[in-house]
Amino acid sequence: MARPPIAPDGRSIRTSVVLAEDTHLQIQAMADANQVSAAWIIRMAVQRFLEENQGQMALPLRRPSDKDF
Repeated sequence: MARPPIAPDGRSIRTSVVLAEDTHLQIQAMADANQVSAAWIIRMAVQRFLEENQGQMALPLRRPSDKDF
């Protein structure tokens, strides 16, 4: 099971991301359906991504071109 999305010592850093509208709506719908915040879902997704790619410095993702944004 994934670790809690907040550090055990309570230390965290606030950041922001820009999401496509459809992505935001999907996350918000999932959050509402599960009675959690959208931020919690995003933190869990980032944590899972890091755990699955632990020790790898190369991203397992395609870098988007400028036209993708």
